[in-house]
Amino acid sequence: MKKTGLLIRAVLLLPLWFGTVHAALTDSLQGLVGQGSALDANLSAFSFASGDSCSQLGTLNTSVEDYIRSIEAVSAQLSAPLSLTQEDLTSLDDLSALARSMAQQSLRLAQEIDSIDDAAELFEYRAGLSAVLRLSGDIGTMADRILEMADRILLMADNIGAMADKIVYTITLQSANMAFIQSAMLATQENMVRLNASLSSVVYNLTLGQLVSDGNVLAAEMNATVLDETNMASELARLEGATALMEAALIDLYAFAGMNSADASHYVDGDTLTYLTDLSEINLALARSIEVFAGTVGEAAPLTQAPVLSDAMATMLRLAQDIKVMGDRIMEMSAKIVVMADNVGVMSGRIVEVQGIMNDDMALTAASLGASQRIIVGLIGTYGL
Repeated sequence: MKKTGLLIRAVLLLPLWFGTVHAALTDSLQGLVGQGSALDANLSAFSFASGDSCSQLGTLNTSVEDYIRSIEAVSAQLSAPLSLTQEDLTSLDDLSALARSMAQQSLRLAQEIDSIDDAAELFEYRAGLSAVLRLSGDIGTMADRILEMADRILLMADNIGAMADKIVYTITLQSANMAFIQSAMLATQENMVRLNASLSSVVYNLTLGQLVSDGNVLAAEMNATVLDETNMASELARLEGATALMEAALIDLYAFAGMNSADASHYVDGDTLTYLTDLSEINLALARSIEVFAGTVGEAAPLTQAPVLSDAMATMLRLAQDIKVMGDRIMEMSAKIVVMADNVGVMSGRIVEVQGIMNDDMALTAASLGASQRIIVGLIGTYGL
């Protein structure tokens, strides 16, 4: 009799328990709709065009990831059986629509990062690419989690017959929205790949421009340096240090060009070709300075102490070698950049002109370095160094 009473009580309480479980699901789904609506509004308000920063977009990315965890938490708490209401299916429809809207915002942002005006924007531009790619991936994950949760809810429902028409509408809407989301994600990622290629062009030109600027400073410094029997070793050592810094930067860019040479996505423009020509002319100027230094050291050698003369000779030989290496890398890098370009035809006339100038510069550079080395080797033999 006691067991029968407990059973009756349990049966009487069962509808109350189901009602509580259902109310919890309804509240959870509506909470996700509210959280998603706020997030979608924030994404809609963000714009690169209005000067919003990538750090703001990074905060939005974090919010999307938090939202994904909220969806996963609700999905993990689901248990059968479930009795669906119109409100529940409306919430699922709203969640699907929010995912679609956020995918659209991701595509909009990808289209906004479509140009870069100056060097100051480069790092913001690069950060924007990374942030939009991350956002795109997170929104795709979010849409998957919403669809998975909806599928679980529908599978657990014990009143499918009564809600059949509304469920069919929800499933159709989910499918249409997922198709749009997948298309938007693909378009976003394709745009990011294209923009990353244009970023490579920007990086080339900015780095080449910096090398030209540094090279002009170094060439002017070498041209203004006057050596004598007392300062030749110290002055040449100072210039060697400055040359080594430029050589390292040039080799880094050469390695970057080599790494990207298999990808024909770089657009050669007039600035690229001008910078390459400028570099070859700067390298020739450096070689001529070394030739002048060799002649000056030769004239001052009889009055110079042997240790100072020996250090100066060794430094000049290393400088000559560094300048030769830079010249080789400039020519090789030029070839790599041109080979990987997909607009060679448009720029062919200018490319031929530039390569002719660079070949002439390299021939003159080699001749000047050769003359320097002959002087230095002769002095080493004469003074037994």
